[in-house]
Amino acid sequence: MDAVALTDRDTGQALIHVRERNAHRVGGGRRVLVELPSATFRQLRAELLAWPLDFVAIDFAPEGAVSVRASERGTAPLYLTANDGVLHGSWTTADLVKRLPRVDFHIPETARLLSLWFRYSHHTCFTGLYRLTERATAHYDGHGPVHFELPAPALHSKARTLADSADVLTAYGTMLDGVLDRHLYDPDTTSAHISGGFDSAVTGTHLSLRHPERITASAMTLPGPMGKQQRVRRAEMIRTGRFRTDITTLAHPPLHPGGRRATGGYVYPYEEPYHEATAALVEQLTRAGIRTVVTGIGGDEMVALTPEEAPHQPVGPGHAMTEWLGPVAREALRDVDGDTCPPAVVNEMTLLAMASAAPLLLDAGIWPLHPFTDPDMIRFGEWLPQTWRSRKNLHRHRLTALGFSELVVEPPLSENFTDVMNTAIRTTLPAQVRRLLDEGSPLIDAKLVDADALNQALTRIESGNIRATDDRLADVVAADLAYRAAHH
Repeated sequence: MDAVALTDRDTGQALIHVRERNAHRVGGGRRVLVELPSATFRQLRAELLAWPLDFVAIDFAPEGAVSVRASERGTAPLYLTANDGVLHGSWTTADLVKRLPRVDFHIPETARLLSLWFRYSHHTCFTGLYRLTERATAHYDGHGPVHFELPAPALHSKARTLADSADVLTAYGTMLDGVLDRHLYDPDTTSAHISGGFDSAVTGTHLSLRHPERITASAMTLPGPMGKQQRVRRAEMIRTGRFRTDITTLAHPPLHPGGRRATGGYVYPYEEPYHEATAALVEQLTRAGIRTVVTGIGGDEMVALTPEEAPHQPVGPGHAMTEWLGPVAREALRDVDGDTCPPAVVNEMTLLAMASAAPLLLDAGIWPLHPFTDPDMIRFGEWLPQTWRSRKNLHRHRLTALGFSELVVEPPLSENFTDVMNTAIRTTLPAQVRRLLDEGSPLIDAKLVDADALNQALTRIESGNIRATDDRLADVVAADLAYRAAHH
């Protein structure tokens, strides 16, 4: 990152611009340019606001008003709160919850969290704590609440017809090179997240083949049969991709006794759902000197089918409400799209995934790179015919072209965190839910959660009867623990 500060000598207006450094830019660090003529100030300001990578721009008016603007990228979203005439900002909510005049759940956003009915909004789970969303501007004049100026809806493309001579895979590789060329990273201090999935396999192996024997692979490893398959597939990826070394950690279940939440530490409920395992992996990466992590976030959305193309649209998990959802939450979900952001350049689920991943990495001094979230890459995916996007065929064909076996390209088992979460439902979560019921919870007080229904569900789970939606208990506990930690 670097920063530039400008001052208009004629009007007194000032700008601070904090941005991700471009690989083609020489130098870096901090620059202060004061007493610029108005014309020069306006020209430089316009150039900075057109910066192609992630940035935050802070405008200071002579009378004391402040405006904060975000880029279209959303790699590391800024959070804001105002208290006693001061606007506070941070890339982690942990820095800001202590500055809230009081900690109260924001009803609509918390209802979305508890039902997994996610929407992209400047609201967070706590009233008065905001996320600066992509291309939005937050205004604060020292009095009253923060006001948000939302951008125009982003325009998107439709699938096109390929020319007879089109070479999709070569174009795909060229696109990946172009995206990585824009970012500044040192291969010797860079890790590629190689989970075993197609998305990270594509970005990770492409990166490592650009820098043979220099990139570190990393992942959380799964238990059981899925984990056995994952280990075999990852070994092939690491060998064929010519990685330097591999760093892994076991996928601990949520609320693991040694994790930050179980020991009373604050974790924002929208952060990594497997926070304990992710934190352990990030700690290992930090000890290894890793400063950049390349992920596969956004790979699903890049090749997603449109509603018109999908023959049977699946009902999202948020539409099947759990029995313990309280009446206030159910009522809030009647207007689930209310007060949300317009269509973004980057898919809203991708933006939420980046926001979830950023705090742990940034706290460790690691910058995340997400190649699939680059606007050029998104447009490339939108232009592809449906056959290339169905079943992630683009990613599968890319891996096949690199010489990977059928086990990598067509794994018989789906590798996911279901077994890890089920372990939590059987071990760590019941005691936390029992504590919540015995001691009371602001979620129950606000009627976001129904105590009687939650108690019945807990009794059922303790008898061994686990349902598919019981994984949402983790979100109930996470929200309750975050509220408690914010008060201490």
